[in-house]
Amino acid sequence: MSVPKFGFSAFLKIINANPRPQRTSVHKRCGPSTGGYDFHKSLRHRVQQVSFHGLSRAAVLASTQRISRLSERNSAEQALKQFFLWKDANPGEFEQAAPLTFSSPAGLYKVEFIPDFMTKIGDRRTAIHLWNTKNPLDGRLVRAVLSAVAARYPVENRPDDVAVLSLKNRTLYRWSEADRDTRALGNRLLEMLDMQFATARAELGLPASPDLDGAKPRPRP
Repeated sequence: MSVPKFGFSAFLKIINANPRPQRTSVHKRCGPSTGGYDFHKSLRHRVQQVSFHGLSRAAVLASTQRISRLSERNSAEQALKQFFLWKDANPGEFEQAAPLTFSSPAGLYKVEFIPDFMTKIGDRRTAIHLWNTKNPLDGRLVRAVLSAVAARYPVENRPDDVAVLSLKNRTLYRWSEADRDTRALGNRLLEMLDMQFATARAELGLPASPDLDGAKPRPRP
């Protein structure tokens, strides 16, 4: 089995979770991957359409009526309206930004940071990931994790800043706002989650490393 990989929203959700649901999520990640359903894919697709493919806001909003699931349709429509309000308050050109995938310190999981767009905030070209989940975010934890992301970007294509935009309240959490202690916390959070994975693997009777999953036992001499 391959190393478990978190999309960035899923990673934020688990970092912000209470201990018990966090342990449950880690246990599930140690099992076979089922892919799952991306509830927010339709929203991200429409943000891309209006940002990079020339579709009007009216056309993009109207297209949400084609989303079959009512809850997903309502969520996408409300999130787009919030996104447009934020965009009006933060005018500027949008660019594509390079994604980043990195391994945890112990190699027990991976994190994938995919910016939805990049735009200039103040004097910084800022790569922004959209958050549209109802779960509340702890600003310090978000900035700590963003610090871990920024530290791992290759210098040649690292944005000036990385951020998360919460569409529920149009709050922007930026790596550049993190103080020294918060930046140091980012790596500790990654290590803490490694410990959770190591514990879960031991409890499930799995090898210590995902690289050994499915490996054939060596014959005895």
